[in-house]
Amino acid sequence: MKWHEIRIVTTLEASDAVTEMLTSLGAGGTSIEDPNDIRNEILKPNTLDYADDEFLQSLGEDVVIKAYFSGDNNVEELSTLIKEKLDFISGFLDIGKGYQGYSEVDDEDWSTSWKKYYKPFNITERLVIKPTWEKYDINNREVIIEIDPGMAFGTGTHETTRMCSALLENYIKTGDRVIDIGCGTGILSIIAAKLGASVVDAVDVDAVAVKVAEENIKINNVDNLVRVKTGVLEDLKVEKADLVIANIIADVIVDISGSVGLYMKKGGIFITSGIIKERKQEVIKKYEEKGFVVEEIQELGEWVAIVLRCPGSL
Repeated sequence: MKWHEIRIVTTLEASDAVTEMLTSLGAGGTSIEDPNDIRNEILKPNTLDYADDEFLQSLGEDVVIKAYFSGDNNVEELSTLIKEKLDFISGFLDIGKGYQGYSEVDDEDWSTSWKKYYKPFNITERLVIKPTWEKYDINNREVIIEIDPGMAFGTGTHETTRMCSALLENYIKTGDRVIDIGCGTGILSIIAAKLGASVVDAVDVDAVAVKVAEENIKINNVDNLVRVKTGVLEDLKVEKADLVIANIIADVIVDISGSVGLYMKKGGIFITSGIIKERKQEVIKKYEEKGFVVEEIQELGEWVAIVLRCPGSL
């Protein structure tokens, strides 16, 4: 089997967002070449390696991301879509040089060898993300979420997913009705269901993400609790939720500020992330204008997660 290797040259600032975008489109996996990793390793106090300033400068600042897509994809259409997505990301992050073309690689070079880099890990003290092919000895308290990193983005490694998972664990109550806006692989919907939600309505504008979410929901045996569809929040039937979660981007979070409360019970919890630090106050101000109260703010890396409580009346 052949794979298409898509190559993108970007910035450290945008590398997380670009990687998530590529995997949301169905990349079998990605590799990231970051010169800062080399630089940091060489500059460690006790390193045995030596490099002069000229070499360090020659590394540059560009981050090279390679994404691998099945050869069954129409690579020209895929490339056009990727360019459109990059253009969208460039509206809020410096994406650098961007799309640099594609090449073909053999199945043996990529399709299985990359799996060795993915192992079970704790996204919180209690929640464990486990690749479907890995064995794991569970203890009595842990909750296992099975995700195939080769299917789409949202494997739990990103800072925003980690924060949302921890906040979801802290705020959800048994029997809660939950809405997951921009569900991606469905990881947060699955976590909500496994932590006691009675029903989860998940929605995403990306049909590929919805398909992947449906598969992951079945793998985790929560398809009796989680309903997923292609669309936006307004496409859902208005059924008041106890908790709404949206791990998306600041623009969309701001856009839905006038409607999300209509889908929430009085005093309900809204957990949101995907917000870069520079836009934290903009998001907070917009929701406070709607009567929401900030319950908690977390920051990890360049990202922010905010917990808001829905006003008593709308």
